[in-house]
Amino acid sequence: MSKGLLTAFYGGTFDPIHYGHLYPVIGLSRLINLPQVILLPNNVPLYRSRPEATPNQRLAMAQLAQADIPNNLLTIDERELRRDTPSWTVETFEELRREYGPIAPLGFIIGQDSLLTLPQWHRGRELLNLCHILVCARPDYACGLASNQSSRWLLSRLTTNPAALHRHPVGLIYCAATPQLAISASEIRRRYREGLSCCGLLPHAVQSYIDEQGLYR
Repeated sequence: MSKGLLTAFYGGTFDPIHYGHLYPVIGLSRLINLPQVILLPNNVPLYRSRPEATPNQRLAMAQLAQADIPNNLLTIDERELRRDTPSWTVETFEELRREYGPIAPLGFIIGQDSLLTLPQWHRGRELLNLCHILVCARPDYACGLASNQSSRWLLSRLTTNPAALHRHPVGLIYCAATPQLAISASEIRRRYREGLSCCGLLPHAVQSYIDEQGLYR
């Protein structure tokens, strides 16, 4: 594992994975020179109902999407997917930090909507002791936090310098001007239930797999 290049992780249920996940990550990789992004599919989400697709189905869809993205940008870490209990992000990054060592730059990719609630996450502020926070743009969200106290905390960590993310192992927040796509997994599931087309919303191979498995009907 390289000590000089930022390793970025992107978590989610990916039920299903779609271009609203993929295009911002591609944009982020170009903005901050990421050699690779590691998907972290989770099994038991903390604040929403269980995914409709099984862990193995969601892994298969992520693998199909991975093959659709050029330059081997995406890889997959299955550790959260294989847990039978909810995964706290901070605990996953404690584990990753032990594996990568104290000086490897690590990053966690979230959307601007998640940044708004980060201080309320389980040990949310401790994440910056373990990694950088890489924020992808979301439609109708600004890069900021609600309270004055939270805003001060954000500003004290904010950087506009991508090179700093590679020089330092932890502690910075970077808000990236990534593509903003109004695509959601819930909308895709609804469209499948109603027999509507999802062309252009997710990779063709993922669409074919959904059809073969009879998902979201």
